[in-house]
Amino acid sequence: MIRRTASRFGLLADVHANLQALEAVLRFLDSQGIEEIWCLGDVVGYGGDPAACVEIVRERCAGTVRGNHDAAAVQPALREAFNPHARAAIERQARLLDEETLRWLSELPPLIELDEVVLLHGSVVDPDGFPYVLGMWDAVRELEALPARWGFYGHTHVPAVWHMDLESRVEEVSLSESATGLPLAGPGRYLINPGAVGQPRDGDARAACAIFDRGSALFHLARLDYDVAAAQAAIHRAGMPPIEAERLGRGR
Repeated sequence: MIRRTASRFGLLADVHANLQALEAVLRFLDSQGIEEIWCLGDVVGYGGDPAACVEIVRERCAGTVRGNHDAAAVQPALREAFNPHARAAIERQARLLDEETLRWLSELPPLIELDEVVLLHGSVVDPDGFPYVLGMWDAVRELEALPARWGFYGHTHVPAVWHMDLESRVEEVSLSESATGLPLAGPGRYLINPGAVGQPRDGDARAACAIFDRGSALFHLARLDYDVAAAQAAIHRAGMPPIEAERLGRGR
């Protein structure tokens, strides 16, 4: 079912239980007059405040798709594909979350279809397998299957824009912060990653989020400072692997 939605809305992905980063991006979106926000999955995993982040996302977001960490919190078999520290983190978080929160995570949809927009975590082709879009061939695979003009995804923790024209030629579009926004109005389809709220991996430790205006086809990427030290302290308090705190300062 295709949902009706506002023309201009906010996008966030890969919160990963980072309360301080989540609060920073929500303050920014509020300051921009954004009343509708969509979450591209992985609300939990890695960070120190999974329950608080789920509560806020449930309250503030119009909808959330299922990420691989969200799924692994309630499906232990999925944790076998995780590296050791990611597996230790999600196992710890599963013990911290109450039954109602776990139930909500278990019921998240793999995709959400809006007007001319599809929201996903990792893949349209295999939404339950969570393959990554890491390069050209991955983008081609997803763009060929994309059932809308614009697809927004997360999972890689790296901002990116891919465009397929009407002759099925695919290119990566240069993306950076811009006061005027990046126009995504060309013919064909676009696949866009707004970066990670809670654990960026592009070498920039600031939290990422985005605003998209379907009417003007303008995409605005935002990078925001937040209290990294407080997020690191929360990770240690919650008993998560120390590496998850260390990497926040590096954005890797």
